Amino acid sequence: MHPLRGYYEVARSRVVRRMGWYVAAAAWLVLAICFGVFAASQLSAVQRADLLGYLGGFLGSLHGGLPSGPQLMRSAIVSDGRLVLVGWVLALSLLGVFLSWLSLGVKGFAIGFSGAFLLGELGTRGLVLLMLGVVPPALLVVPSLMLLCESAVAYLTDFYHARWRGPAIAQALIRFAALGGLAFAGIVLAAIVEAYISPLALHLLWPYVGS
Repeated sequence: MHPLRGYYEVARSRVVRRMGWYVAAAAWLVLAICFGVFAASQLSAVQRADLLGYLGGFLGSLHGGLPSGPQLMRSAIVSDGRLVLVGWVLALSLLGVFLSWLSLGVKGFAIGFSGAFLLGELGTRGLVLLMLGVVPPALLVVPSLMLLCESAVAYLTDFYHARWRGPAIAQALIRFAALGGLAFAGIVLAAIVEAYISPLALHLLWPYVGS
């Protein structure tokens, strides 16, 4: 069997075995997105004006040239990577396993807030921004955070079944560290999309929709 095929089968069987936790994570994500949409609807006129000012600065850079890729990538890694790191550390303490789910909630809130704001303020242009600037990296960040949530629960379960046996605890830690590394790799890929692919797509298409 090809190694990639073997990895795929292992990943598929893990998702099937723990489908209930992935469904719970998806439900929590939807709830957080709804909170984000509600928060966007409660913004005052001054807050909307401030946010539109920041957004206008970014959109202005699309007319003059592409934003700095390394700077955008570094910012994305720091922002989303911090969510993974905090969630992983909280889960590592065992008592904070379910607090680690806050990382997914924070990201869901940000997606809901930004999506509602863009659509409400910019209409069709906001939809273009949402589909090219927000959705592509989110398609990598969200599964990474969902993996972190599921692996945190699995780590707690493995630790409980280890019953303080050294080798079993070590295996649980190694598995959790490996899955945390996989989640962070997804964050890095999302940062690449956010820093290079999304700005390029917006730069090419914005002249046709930005007027």
